[in-house]
Amino acid sequence: MSKLITLIFLALLTSPNVLGASADERAQVSAETRQGLLKVVVSYFGPILGMAREQIPYDDAVIAENATKISTLLPLIPDVFRRDTRGFNLETEALDGIWEDKADFDTKAATAAERAADLANAVANGRAATMQAFSDLGASCKACHDNYRQQN
Repeated sequence: MSKLITLIFLALLTSPNVLGASADERAQVSAETRQGLLKVVVSYFGPILGMAREQIPYDDAVIAENATKISTLLPLIPDVFRRDTRGFNLETEALDGIWEDKADFDTKAATAAERAADLANAVANGRAATMQAFSDLGASCKACHDNYRQQN
């Protein structure tokens, strides 16, 4: 997982000279970084959802590994949403409420990270406990999306 964080950090450093970039360029890099992080989270979430829907075979080792990765990534959400990009013309699903109530947004991200860690631990207690923990994680994600993500 530290390799992933290192790659994200390097990507930020090599993005169009962030330190010398215009405000518009910095806002664009911020939005792209947020979207990139969330795409990585979704890539780990997807297989678990497929198992919950019985579309792919249940594999508790994959669930534990992916949930651990998700719990490592979700605490980065407040950091990548630190820059307020509302004043820029960007293609994003982020709602203004993120920056209007940043404390609540950050708390919801922390709760989701805790639920992901709970999911990783629930695997030891069997499939029913694992699926309940997955449901709890999904509910924590939804709580944030309901308030802070534009619905398409």
